[in-house]
Amino acid sequence: MDASHAFQRRVIADIEDQKSQIEQLYASLEAEKERTEQLLRSIMPEAIAEELKATGKVRPRHISSATVMFTDFVDFTKSTQQMNPVALVRMLDRYYGAFDEIVAKHGVEKVKTIGDAYMTVAGDLNGAGHLDHVAATCAAATEIMAYVQHNLDRTAQDEVAGWGLRIGIHTGPISSGVVGTKTPSFDIWGDTVNTAARMVSACDENTVLLSADTAALVKPRERVAERGDIEAKGKGILQVYRLLTS
Repeated sequence: MDASHAFQRRVIADIEDQKSQIEQLYASLEAEKERTEQLLRSIMPEAIAEELKATGKVRPRHISSATVMFTDFVDFTKSTQQMNPVALVRMLDRYYGAFDEIVAKHGVEKVKTIGDAYMTVAGDLNGAGHLDHVAATCAAATEIMAYVQHNLDRTAQDEVAGWGLRIGIHTGPISSGVVGTKTPSFDIWGDTVNTAARMVSACDENTVLLSADTAALVKPRERVAERGDIEAKGKGILQVYRLLTS
């Protein structure tokens, strides 16, 4: 009888041990799933991430009105030629980490970084249809510029001063989608993207430059000032405006 009870206790103990192991494995898998989903949401809009997770693909979207922003550090290539690579990455990480927090706060989506260029888009990417994408982008641009100007005279641990910044913004139609299978990435295309890039190329240091299409949608109108005309590659003569950030 005692031997039978001892055997039952061992069986129950083994079952409880296996149950505990399964629960731990399940918790570990759930935590890993959450980390994966957080990573996915950090590199593309939430609705697009959900579609990719559910179907394994994302249908291309045409958005009739969106606002695209580029930021660009002034004289970046020249000023970083003699920089320690580790120090350079550390500084970019500090700046871009701050930019990420700022754009997320205003409901603007980061698209990607290309060297020292930082690209965002705002519009009806998630089908919600409620975001004032011009106001959101201008608010993000104003805060980003303030952050960079605050850091201009700050000396990092690597003893390299901060960089000046220029920002270009344009509003118009875009196409968006996810490309790639092994490492899928969210991206946007269209003339609006090209025009926003032309805005930042023509921009002065520590200035936010707006296309006429974007400036026409800024409220109140007193927040913009005429900058004059620029000749943009592939675009001809464009009228542009400065966003008054202070």
